Amino acid sequence: MENQDQAAADWSRVQLLAFRFAFVYLILYFLPFPFGAFPHTGSVAQEYDSLWHKLVPWVGKHVLHLSHEIMTSRNCSGDTTYDYVRVLCFLGLAFAASPLWSFLDRSHSNYQRIHQWLRSYVRLSVGAAMLMFGAAKIFQVNFPQPNLYKLLEPLGDFSLMGLLWTSTGASRGYSIFAGCVQMFGGILLFVPRLTTLGALVGLAVFSHIFALTVCYDVPVKLYSLHLLLVCFLLVLPDARRLVDFFLLNRSVAPLPETTLFNHRLLNAGALVAQLTLGGFLVCSHLYRAHDYEKRNFGMASRPPFYGIWTVDEFMIGGKMLPQLLTDDIRWQRVVFPFPKKVGIQSMNGSWTGYWLRRDMAKKTFAMEKPNDPKKEFEFTFSNPDSQSLTLEGSDGGNEIRVKLHRVDEKQFTLLSGGFHWINEDADLVTDEEGVCDHVRLAGSAFLAR
Repeated sequence: MENQDQAAADWSRVQLLAFRFAFVYLILYFLPFPFGAFPHTGSVAQEYDSLWHKLVPWVGKHVLHLSHEIMTSRNCSGDTTYDYVRVLCFLGLAFAASPLWSFLDRSHSNYQRIHQWLRSYVRLSVGAAMLMFGAAKIFQVNFPQPNLYKLLEPLGDFSLMGLLWTSTGASRGYSIFAGCVQMFGGILLFVPRLTTLGALVGLAVFSHIFALTVCYDVPVKLYSLHLLLVCFLLVLPDARRLVDFFLLNRSVAPLPETTLFNHRLLNAGALVAQLTLGGFLVCSHLYRAHDYEKRNFGMASRPPFYGIWTVDEFMIGGKMLPQLLTDDIRWQRVVFPFPKKVGIQSMNGSWTGYWLRRDMAKKTFAMEKPNDPKKEFEFTFSNPDSQSLTLEGSDGGNEIRVKLHRVDEKQFTLLSGGFHWINEDADLVTDEEGVCDHVRLAGSAFLAR
């Protein structure tokens, strides 16, 4: 078979330099994938991350002279100082490596074969990310149903991200639809011949996601932007042909194929390996997401007394406290959202969280403040039915007796509302008269046709 590197057209110096820069940067960014995606490979991924956990704080302190120390502990944010400085390190290494590579390697006039390897690696990396996030949306990992606290929180107190998470989580159908689209795009990217189609789906998906991260201040802006740009790079070789075919109504010839190897059997093995990896990741991510949903949001995961409980009577030290909205002692609500956590809302609206230890056989439980172990409540409880609960005990100094009744979550419109093909009540659509007028005008214009 003729060497494809020699058969390909020569690249300009700018193209060669740009490729060398992109190669170094993208490899650094997407590593340690695929390590960590398979069982027993997590240690390799951890070793790679540990190198950056040492280097990035050093760069922040000695090169950038930051006034604060860079924290390497991982949390839910992907837009921390650590993440931005790490990307800056990638850029610095790529800027340094590309001219050095150019000086050491002046014999190659193009990198057609290496480009195909790089294209395959980033394609699989983005595909794996789409599969992971798609599975997380199909099952309630990314956007769970609004929790009990969110149902009681005033809308004006929501953060932009909290509003997005709550509204999206309230519509299970939309989450499943968005997840299926992402899974579909991810599956396409594991089939080499469908790379352009998968990247086009990825462009649509990540354009939407990046807009949401920016407009709703979701801390995955950096990562979603990288995935969006990589999808653009995957489409770029076919951009002229797509414009000719879809916009200019011209016929297009197929692109000459650049294979990973010179031998047919090796290329067939590479194809099987990619399809196998894709199939494994689809099954793995779906299984993990389903297991997470079952463990954290299934009916079996709900603790005893799960729900929102309104306090009808609150007696402390033998004195019945009235329902005064300025009182920070009398309880207004008690919420049992998780097996080992309980939240108490005072009459003035403030919330306090406690760790919960219960003994259902002895009908006792204790509540301990996370940051103040000495602040503890100990109660015995009685619940003649599922809708009523009585607590008797003390806070260590005063006797406390509380009577509560359970609130039916279906009374919240966010949970009781559903899908309607026909909406007779305009309030179901909007409360803004101007939008109602717009809808009526649009309907009139349609009927007048």
